[in-house]
Amino acid sequence: LVYRGEWEKALKALHSTNNFPEFTGRICPAPCEASCVLAINQDPVTIVHIEKAIADTGWEEGWIHPIKPNFRSGKNVAIVGSGPAGLAAAQLLNRQGHSIPVFERNESAGGLLRFGIPNFKLEKHIVQRRVDQLSEEGVVFKTSTFVGQNFPTSELINNYDAICLTGGSTVPR
Repeated sequence: LVYRGEWEKALKALHSTNNFPEFTGRICPAPCEASCVLAINQDPVTIVHIEKAIADTGWEEGWIHPIKPNFRSGKNVAIVGSGPAGLAAAQLLNRQGHSIPVFERNESAGGLLRFGIPNFKLEKHIVQRRVDQLSEEGVVFKTSTFVGQNFPTSELINNYDAICLTGGSTVPR
């Protein structure tokens, strides 16, 4: 689609399998490129650069915008952790009409994307623009809320229809 100049269709296709291509296009080590069969006799497909270019073009052209659900299901799903898994779960569940609070122990949402990856790999305004998009779609971020420490787990169990645990590791490899 990019080769044919159909950038908006490329963005739609990319978003069908990747919630946040601007993240993966910046931080993925791209092992697929090294094993691309095209490398036998020409340059391999540079998929991370293509992902990044599609997403960046989508933001620049205004094709990426908040998508609010058409209805609310009446169900509440608590998400614990606001890293990439938490953000993706929040986006998908919210768009299905469920009410989504995301509990994050740090002062800002983003998890590893914000606090574990240096700016030269992933600038924090890139993360924040997605957090802002999700907020505009109806996701509520409860930052500085450490479930099990300053927020009792019983509150989750008693007040939510489902709980999605997406906490990352605080211990580096």
